[in-house]
Amino acid sequence: MRTSLINQSFFTATIFLFFSSFYFRTNLGGQGLFLPFNSVVWIAVALILALAVLRMWQQQVIRLPAYFGLIIAMPLLIMLTGFIVGLEQPLSWMLRISAILLGFFLFFGLFQFNASRRDIQSALYILCGVLSLHAFVGLIQLMPGTLLSELVPNPGNQIALGFFQQPNLQASLMATAVVLSVFMLSAPDFSNRPLWVKLLPVFCMLLSAFVLLSAGSRIGILGGGVGLVLITLSRYSLLKYRKFWTVGIFGALLIGGSAGLFINEGALRAYSKMEQLAEEGQDIRKDVYLISWEVIKDKPLLGHGIGSFQRVFHNKAAEYQLEAQGFNLGVRFSHPHNEFLLWGVESGAVGLFAFLFGVVAVCRQLLSLGWQRGGAMASILLPMALHTQVEHPFYVSAYHWVIFLFLLFVVFQTRCKTYPLYLSIAAGWLVRGGAVLLLMVVLWFSSTALYYSHHIVYVLYSGHAKPEELRSISKHPFFTNVATRYLLESLSNTEKISHGTTFTLDYARWMENSLRDEPDISVFLELIRAYNYLGDSEKKKNTVDRALYLYRDNPLILAASKEILVD
Repeated sequence: MRTSLINQSFFTATIFLFFSSFYFRTNLGGQGLFLPFNSVVWIAVALILALAVLRMWQQQVIRLPAYFGLIIAMPLLIMLTGFIVGLEQPLSWMLRISAILLGFFLFFGLFQFNASRRDIQSALYILCGVLSLHAFVGLIQLMPGTLLSELVPNPGNQIALGFFQQPNLQASLMATAVVLSVFMLSAPDFSNRPLWVKLLPVFCMLLSAFVLLSAGSRIGILGGGVGLVLITLSRYSLLKYRKFWTVGIFGALLIGGSAGLFINEGALRAYSKMEQLAEEGQDIRKDVYLISWEVIKDKPLLGHGIGSFQRVFHNKAAEYQLEAQGFNLGVRFSHPHNEFLLWGVESGAVGLFAFLFGVVAVCRQLLSLGWQRGGAMASILLPMALHTQVEHPFYVSAYHWVIFLFLLFVVFQTRCKTYPLYLSIAAGWLVRGGAVLLLMVVLWFSSTALYYSHHIVYVLYSGHAKPEELRSISKHPFFTNVATRYLLESLSNTEKISHGTTFTLDYARWMENSLRDEPDISVFLELIRAYNYLGDSEKKKNTVDRALYLYRDNPLILAASKEILVD
């Protein structure tokens, strides 16, 4: 009975986690809680944490992974880093550290279910099935006009975006699915599974290879390709004893991949992107890396402060543009497309040192597992880990973050240690009360964000925008900036009918403050128009000059300045 209860609670937790991203509503796009599915993911995480605390209390033990000290040092040092190097944007930092801490709580919480190795393998089969569904959604998006098109988001683009609204996010998930499919085939308990369960990895491979190769994502293809080679080498001794299934799964890879290449010329587009990199073409990621490195060298020890990236990066990029003939940054960067560079810029060597603890813990655990299992687990982690070095997947999609943490939980399931809980009655109530409080806070924060992420679209585009609605939305910490901007813009536009200036002055001051931290091109354009309306020629000229200094020859800024000169 006790084992059955543990199994049920663990599978309930994994089902919450794995299915949490299957949600879509019209939204503004972007990242974080602007995307509705992220709110659902965090609600699922909060429920799992409450369930984990309940299991821990029922069993009166706590389970901790190997190298617990190294692992826990990472989030603790990241929090400490914020106080050491300073916070330029405290609210942004609070949201970022909350996502990190909730992720680590989830990682430790999964150990409290005391799941057996077979239960964990069964959970991986469930994950295989869920990733197959994600691949199927991508497949439908690639073939608009089918009967199921109305059931998936973005069906008309002929791009496999999944629920994530970004092709590289879908591609890295599919690359993980490709490698995971081979891992499941080579698992020791594969032979004892029912036929339909054995067919699941083959089906997952067929669909995920199709979507991956059609996506044209070089990081997805690279991560999936390297991971596939690594897992084949590390599990070769197991795969050769299952020749029928091995031929079947690699046949599915060949069929699915070939079909993906045929339908969307995905690999050709990925290859053309690689040519751009090699021939110094349109891809500017290498310039972003060089600029970020120059920023790090200015303050290598403590960095420039948490939340400072956009300000210091674009100032340095403007200098870089003056020195590099023919180079124009063109767009705003909120992230250097490399996680280590971001923390290097904002927190210097101190922040990077925090990440070193986590990396060392994972590497030591993988080495302790030996080549066969350690190499296989490394290959499964590789696609998402590699993705963090060229983009910022965990900022856009909380689902990728929690799935990566679940895979890390699988890595650390061996050598897990159990300690009895010696808590007084008061301490016990404190732990349970803290869990309930955390659950309520996350539920409130995420459920209101879920509502606002869609409602703000209605408010802005329905033609019935009301200031009181935007004021209400602006009270939510995540939506404060965007709602305040649209509120002030709305009030400014309204007062122009009566030739007033009060709200436009407030709007201009808000934009000036915003541009210090986030040099958004659209805000520059609005500020130029605001100063033109106010008749402040000096500030208008300074704003145009500043905008063109940061974004040289940007056509939108040039057009706005010419339009105003004509007026």
